[in-house]
Amino acid sequence: MKNIKVLKFGGTSLRTASDRKSIIEVISKERERGYNIILVVSAIGRLGDPYATDTLLKYIKYNEISSRETAVISSCGEIISSIVLSSHLNALGFKAAALTGAEAGITTSNEYLNAQIISIDKRKIQNLLNEGYIPVVAGFQGQSTRGDITLLSRGGSDVTAAAISQIFGAQQLDIYTDVPGIMTTDPKILNSARTLKYLNYNQALKIANSGGKVIHPEAIRWAQENNILIKIKTLKSSQETIITKKTRNNLAPGSIICVTTNEMDEKREKITIIGNKLNKNKDLQSYILYHDMNIQSLSFFPDKIELILPKQSVKKCVEVFHKNFIENG
Repeated sequence: MKNIKVLKFGGTSLRTASDRKSIIEVISKERERGYNIILVVSAIGRLGDPYATDTLLKYIKYNEISSRETAVISSCGEIISSIVLSSHLNALGFKAAALTGAEAGITTSNEYLNAQIISIDKRKIQNLLNEGYIPVVAGFQGQSTRGDITLLSRGGSDVTAAAISQIFGAQQLDIYTDVPGIMTTDPKILNSARTLKYLNYNQALKIANSGGKVIHPEAIRWAQENNILIKIKTLKSSQETIITKKTRNNLAPGSIICVTTNEMDEKREKITIIGNKLNKNKDLQSYILYHDMNIQSLSFFPDKIELILPKQSVKKCVEVFHKNFIENG
């Protein structure tokens, strides 16, 4: 079957009735364009929302239940999301069917809480598509070779969507999240952060591996295998990041793409400056070496620079690098 597009909706995209209405409008437009749609969903909302994964985990005592049981309760949020969205689609005249990870044919390794996808039996989803249904797959989960419910790592709904895209040879994977694409830095730290319009797989992977929390790195690897175009977007903006094999941006040596942050422990964070041949950027190197920023550790690589700092120094440091070398670079 040709013209398959996979749409993945993150938890914040499903939170309100207005959000769900926007999702259905997106689905309707994609169907009108002639695409066969496969949906993948995360648990609704964040900690504090009734069916968010972290909320569900608040109800359990970790030392009293097994990893198998933790996986079972953690899988419920995505299952609820798939049924909620499926029910709304059916009420509006679409034909939709909610599927757990296991029902979608996703087989994983036997680790309960950090499993890897081994294979996907596409027959169930394919049969639904052939009958005109929209499959709504619960992300973040699968079934082990022993028949147990398993979880992928955090952010694993991205991986579910990318693996399904690869198995079905989808033309495109659209990931809807709470930010308008991959940005030049975390907009929660700096509101002048800008959306990166184009990235290649390698650039996106570096950002994801360095603390960029917009897309799971394993999802990028799955898409890269079949050269599947990825778009990262939000329901509330027309801005987006497009990830392909080749980017339209020809970065000059020394150019900086973005600045990411990643918590090391209670007191320290790592800042990663990502770019192209940063050893050519003498101004950046001089700034790092000769300005007092409370840097505790420093590592230079060809395409990135890593700095470890006290948490209280991170915001100011990100502001300085972003303003001097991205906004005014």
